[in-house]
Amino acid sequence: MDAVERAARALGRAIQGDSRYQAYQEALAANDADASLQEMIQQYNKAAIAYHQEQQRTADQPDESAMEALEQKAQQIYSEMMQNPHMMAYDAAKQALDDLVQQTEAIFQLCVMGEDPDTCEPPSAGCAGNCGSCSGCGT
Repeated sequence: MDAVERAARALGRAIQGDSRYQAYQEALAANDADASLQEMIQQYNKAAIAYHQEQQRTADQPDESAMEALEQKAQQIYSEMMQNPHMMAYDAAKQALDDLVQQTEAIFQLCVMGEDPDTCEPPSAGCAGNCGSCSGCGT
């Protein structure tokens, strides 16, 4: 195992030891243990499948009213599902973990481009780091 692989594995251990990772794992376990939420997820998946099946069945001449009814049903289930306290906690924990991963990846990319690993700063939130498509951030 070379130094880069060892460092990557050490980074993986550090991420798994981070409170954001732990919060994500706890929220995931709470979601899995919530029978009501799991039932809503199954209902949503069934509604989404029914919508796509209807869409494929009527690809040439879609039945707009049937499609709309199926879409509304899926949206209603999704809205209820997203109001579940466990799902809300999961979403927040997942976003925090995603932010950590994005920040880590941004630092890595800066280092690959030759920036000083000890002082480089990743772009601000929402910045992809490619200024060619940006209207300006002042940097």
